[in-house]
Amino acid sequence: MSVLKKGLKVSSTNNLSSYFPIRTNSSEGAFDWDVARGIVIRNIYKKDIVKSIRDAKNVDDKLGHSLTSFRDACRCDFKKRLDEHELWAYINEMYFSGDAVYHVAPESFLFKLAGLTANSPKHRLGDMFSSLMQAFYVEKPARIERNFLEQQVVDTLRSEKILENYEGRRMSKGINEKPYLPFLTDFFQKDLGFLVSHPRYLINNLEELLKLYAYLYTAQMALNIKGWRVEPSAKPLYFIMENETASKERSDLVKNGHQKVARYLKFIFPYLSVAESLQAPDASMNQHRLPLWQLAGKLTEKDALVMQSYAKAFAEDRNKDGDYHFPYILNNPDPLYWLEIILDTSLRQFDKGKSRAAAQAKFIKSTELELCSPFVKSRGQAGKVLVMNQDYLLLLTNLAIGECHEKLRFHELLQEFQARGVYFDKKSQQSLIRFYERVGNVERMSDSGDAVYVRKTV
Repeated sequence: MSVLKKGLKVSSTNNLSSYFPIRTNSSEGAFDWDVARGIVIRNIYKKDIVKSIRDAKNVDDKLGHSLTSFRDACRCDFKKRLDEHELWAYINEMYFSGDAVYHVAPESFLFKLAGLTANSPKHRLGDMFSSLMQAFYVEKPARIERNFLEQQVVDTLRSEKILENYEGRRMSKGINEKPYLPFLTDFFQKDLGFLVSHPRYLINNLEELLKLYAYLYTAQMALNIKGWRVEPSAKPLYFIMENETASKERSDLVKNGHQKVARYLKFIFPYLSVAESLQAPDASMNQHRLPLWQLAGKLTEKDALVMQSYAKAFAEDRNKDGDYHFPYILNNPDPLYWLEIILDTSLRQFDKGKSRAAAQAKFIKSTELELCSPFVKSRGQAGKVLVMNQDYLLLLTNLAIGECHEKLRFHELLQEFQARGVYFDKKSQQSLIRFYERVGNVERMSDSGDAVYVRKTV
């Protein structure tokens, strides 16, 4: 059975609703990291705020209404357990003033989804992480020691009055996706699992984890997307620490840093939109959308005629502004030959001077701003380089050491970084060791570099 859409026809517009959250017309406020955290937590625990609270009618402030409902439920439960009812004022101040409620338990982030409509563009960022998560979830939240008051707040939060099981589709469009970057999906699930086993660490570091993986996903997508004939693999991305100086002499920072990523960002939208246009998975049949490289691997000679017809019609549609003659030999039996022509045509429609060039420029600008900016800094003559601050570095270190180890040899730690695509040159490696020594989580067994161990801080 062919993987191609039945009755495949060319559309005059380029559509993208899969694998990437940026659009050529991304609206202001679409990138809400609180909403993304809420979607990830909903996926992890398969819980959501009960429908009667979440979808309350005639309520403009859905978030405020949800938090008030939770607070009222807590007050009711405490009154059943406290002799001195005036203590509620202190409890209310401790757990419901400012942002305190979001530090009670990971499920508190679910309130950020209150009022989120099915067609809201705020789903897109969460969809990217849902795609990375695949089917990852935990059956029961980890138990941690809490005082009586906090435990009662958590028990009320997790009660049927506030939370219900979430059985909805994980992706806002209803179409699940096979992983585009399987190696990164594996590490994201592993790293998310580590955070979930440490709930307080999860609360404090989930946004940083998502921002780190948002950049790694973007960069690895850009570096792998042209190699669509093979499964993607981790490509080197060289970072420096924020207190380091960068120079042109440190060639890896320039050759294998963000400047290389930036050159390939232009391929993401054209290539992903082509992959989406060629297939039509049925959500009701639980069919999954395929990444471009997997779609290419499933094409057969039987698809060649359809691909050839589509390539010709696509080229003619995208070259209406003048006399155009399709320059390719029509009897080539290789469907990948035609796929390459379609991809090339899709890219060329955004060339400088073409009517669609502005849309591509906006897509790239939004990608740089929304997904890359936490890690991309300008450093003099070296230009834009990748910089990792101490908070991200400690997070990445704890993730790399993971649940099964208390410490790793320094070179083993670097290997874990590299498996995720994060590289440091020799100069940065020395800076890393000095940083770990200042933090106090390094053990030197000898003067040999091989005998340096780094401990996690969780």
